[in-house]
Amino acid sequence: MVLAIADPKLIPAKAGSGDADLQARDLNFNNYTFLKQGEKQNQYHTLLWRAARGSHVALFPNLNVNDPVWRQVLRDVRFRRALSLAIDRSLVNQVLYFGLAIEANNTVLEASPLYRPEYRTAWARYDRKAANQLLDEMGLKRARDGVRRLPDGRPLEIIVETAGESTEQTDVLELVRETWREVGIKLYSKPSQREAFRNRVFAGETVMSIWSGLENGLPTPDTSPDELAPTSQLQLQWPKFGQYYETGQKMGEAPDLPQVQELAELYKRWAASPSSEERAAIWHEMLKIHAERQYVIGIVAGVPQPVVARERLMNVPREGFYNWDPGAFFGIYRPETFWFR
Repeated sequence: MVLAIADPKLIPAKAGSGDADLQARDLNFNNYTFLKQGEKQNQYHTLLWRAARGSHVALFPNLNVNDPVWRQVLRDVRFRRALSLAIDRSLVNQVLYFGLAIEANNTVLEASPLYRPEYRTAWARYDRKAANQLLDEMGLKRARDGVRRLPDGRPLEIIVETAGESTEQTDVLELVRETWREVGIKLYSKPSQREAFRNRVFAGETVMSIWSGLENGLPTPDTSPDELAPTSQLQLQWPKFGQYYETGQKMGEAPDLPQVQELAELYKRWAASPSSEERAAIWHEMLKIHAERQYVIGIVAGVPQPVVARERLMNVPREGFYNWDPGAFFGIYRPETFWFR
């Protein structure tokens, strides 16, 4: 097994020129056409596997942001719902994914036994009128320039921070910027490096960030719902709540929002539940809370994942799920059973 280290930006070009026997990491859907063009000359197949994350791209309002004004605004469910309603997911899907993605909230996928259509669609339609109405109800009035003002008079300008690893995320934000501007919200993107990005979120310096949604979009009732409860500092929507849990209440902040407290209690109930039916019921309660409260604003899911496989590499499935957990990417398909013809 030879693992060649390369700049992520070069990997699509290297895979397309035949440098890799098996490659999916750092290949995006927008590389698919280019990869297909090199198949015959460089003797590889370009497969499209199904992604299994709850959302391919999602926005994370930081409920633990230090700025007291922003904290008040972000914790108002009307604001999060308005942000979701002001995203034209169909535009994102058509422009970036040729209509092949799923326009949806950050929730479980159809292949999961826990899937319900209402989890996918709640507050996820494009409705500029409803978004404006919610923002007006909050008292976020427009100034002469058309941009709304925060309660302290500052322009309502949201800086969405990225880890600087994906031009795809930046492209999505460009499209979101257009429709948010129509409801009086300005969006700016700010790339950095993953470590600095996470540290800023953890410290409460970030108002909003962009990342992928639920790592496991294919859970069963017996799968832990830890991603839906405040259990980890890595949860970008409430890092300090997660840190409080991880450190045994020694650091971070105790959850002080009723629905987040309810999620924490439901997670404890799930862990103590003796039956699969009861665990399923708890899962549904948690999924319903997330769909209604929009703690993470999903944009699209199910984006096909290109997989480049050498023609003479046997046993690589033509179709598959591509996911870290569960799946370990290629691991679920037993790469020790792959062989060269």
